[in-house]
Amino acid sequence: MSPAMAVTVGNEYHALDSQSYHKGVKQLCQNGISKVPNKYILPVQERPNTNQAEPTSVANQNLKLPVIDFADLQGQNRPEVLKNLANACEKYGFFQLVNHGIPTDVISSMIDVSTRFFELPYEERSKYMSSDMHAPVRYGTSFNQNKDNVFCWRDFLKLMCHPLPDVLTYWPSSPMDFR
Repeated sequence: MSPAMAVTVGNEYHALDSQSYHKGVKQLCQNGISKVPNKYILPVQERPNTNQAEPTSVANQNLKLPVIDFADLQGQNRPEVLKNLANACEKYGFFQLVNHGIPTDVISSMIDVSTRFFELPYEERSKYMSSDMHAPVRYGTSFNQNKDNVFCWRDFLKLMCHPLPDVLTYWPSSPMDFR
């Protein structure tokens, strides 16, 4: 049944309307879904082809992710590091950054406060929902929840960070130490 879906919670069936999807993955899980709703599953013809005969597939090899040394961006190897960075983005879509100078306690604090943001009640998180891709703060579950046929199986919080003084006032005020 689409766009609504029935889910089983215990022995009872509950209907999910299209607004349930817009509330995000966390909300769906809290409502007791037992399987990924069709709204989050790509049609077969749009899925990556994993049956191609490739000499070495990711599943059959140990994947070695690119490591970018931030300190080298300041030295004479900068052009080479920039090429490696571009290659990492194009080939893998991500990389490990080392020697960035961000203290471990700052990273731990960011993870902690982000976790607490996503633990807030939906009503608090939803204040930051926007269909504006250029909004300084965006909370949601997909790139464009009003247009996407299939949603991403994730919830996200996007924060503009530059220039910080211009955007910081838009950032969540809860948890209290978020900003």
